[in-house]
Amino acid sequence: MTVNRTELRWKSYLDSVSTDYAQLPAVERSWIDRELSRIASLQQQLDDLFRRGDGPAVCRRCLGACCDCGKNHFSLVNLLAFLSAEELPPVADFTLPCPFLGPTGCRLEVSRRPFNCITFICEGILDPLGEAGYDAFHELEGQLRRCYLNFDQRYVGSSLRGLLIRGESLAGRSFLKPPAVRFDR
Repeated sequence: MTVNRTELRWKSYLDSVSTDYAQLPAVERSWIDRELSRIASLQQQLDDLFRRGDGPAVCRRCLGACCDCGKNHFSLVNLLAFLSAEELPPVADFTLPCPFLGPTGCRLEVSRRPFNCITFICEGILDPLGEAGYDAFHELEGQLRRCYLNFDQRYVGSSLRGLLIRGESLAGRSFLKPPAVRFDR
């Protein structure tokens, strides 16, 4: 798929979700805000673990190779984190392997990073933390996964596979509609 076509789809999805989000009832927005708050807290705890394992230095040594695989990771949940704060995500650059990778690393704040990005902590970071670090990581990752899956169960457009991939299968339907039976998890 060409960059131009990807950018057009991306902009279309941003516009669609933004419009639908603006029309949600207050009770639904409150549910979203509560879940996003839990996600932000868990993601910050995972980032704290990453930093305790000297993650920034480890990533600099390997030049952040894992971040070169993030093109499709940004999800409905991540977009809702921006919309709930009355913001839009940074401009995505689809000429890069990850559209949110900047010269000094990720341009998304920790609380709004995709699940796959925040939960990928390599052995070079976890090993120095020992068994307690592994246990803490797996506990936090499980809690965070359940939060993201709460969105999957509530909205047809939510998927850990990301907004671009999920949007293809929706064929123009709203991301924020309740799902019928879902078999694609």
